[in-house]
Amino acid sequence: MKESFVADLKPGLALNTTFLVQGKELKKARTGSTYLEVRLQDATGVILGRMWDVDGEEFDFEVNDLVKVKAQVEEYLGTAQLRLRAIAKHGADADLRDYLPRGRRDPEAAYASLLERLRQMPEGPIRQLLLAVTEDEEIARQFKLAPAAVLYHHAYLGGLLDHVCSLVELADRVSDHYPELNRDLVIAGLVLHDLGKIEELSYHGAFRYSTRGQLVGHIMIALDVVREKIKGVPEFPAGLRDRIEHIILAHHGKLEFGSPKEPMFPEALVVHYLDDLDSKLESMRAQFEADRTRPGDWTARNRALGRELLKSETTAAAPGGPAAGHHPR
Repeated sequence: MKESFVADLKPGLALNTTFLVQGKELKKARTGSTYLEVRLQDATGVILGRMWDVDGEEFDFEVNDLVKVKAQVEEYLGTAQLRLRAIAKHGADADLRDYLPRGRRDPEAAYASLLERLRQMPEGPIRQLLLAVTEDEEIARQFKLAPAAVLYHHAYLGGLLDHVCSLVELADRVSDHYPELNRDLVIAGLVLHDLGKIEELSYHGAFRYSTRGQLVGHIMIALDVVREKIKGVPEFPAGLRDRIEHIILAHHGKLEFGSPKEPMFPEALVVHYLDDLDSKLESMRAQFEADRTRPGDWTARNRALGRELLKSETTAAAPGGPAAGHHPR
């Protein structure tokens, strides 16, 4: 069982615990000596560690390895970091949930709720397609684990599922307000638009892009899955297939944001804006949570939004986000 978590580390604390290695690099100090710099993570955050004067030393660990660390917590420019005294690969069994951020929601319950909503859809090709995707055991297994991003939003285990569940709820509310929308088509787009992230991202260690994710991307991966599942739906309408594919292709909204197409009908536009809204609000929520103890009225610069954010009494953690400071046992 992990002994100490990043969220609890205070300057002056002597540390003897385990972390997951997010980054590792040998660097040169101004004096010319070599030092080791590592980014270490657990379920509550990331901390930088340095070991000085390591010329000629060899280290037996790599990125995504678990390591045992002995260190002193120090403060540098207002941020806690570690002065490493010893670091080595940790060979014992460990629960990766102690080292990767995860949400508060139970993914099994969230997925069951999503399935229940999809099964309430009227009989037809959209319902058949969505159930063919979500009732696939391997897709379901990955969907419950995958983050929605490496860093910018819903970047925790189960983040993709939380994102999609939130979007489906929004779809029903927006469709009630705009009854001219094809509700089922909007829901289909929201369930399927980021499906490719189950393969685009690697989430069995520090979150990274997979090789296929780097080469192909989640939009094309999602299209591959959807096209394969459509083959199993008898007489799936060609026009409906094209609309669903267009929504997936256009969900980033602009060509410069990675969309091969821009939204060309109302349901595609709704999917884009709901996706954008939910992801940006979650990015803000995570920033407020990360900077909850930061002095002053402003957060650090939010990398996703490219700006600092004004704090207020309404910026407490939302129920669906990752449990920062919570120690998963």
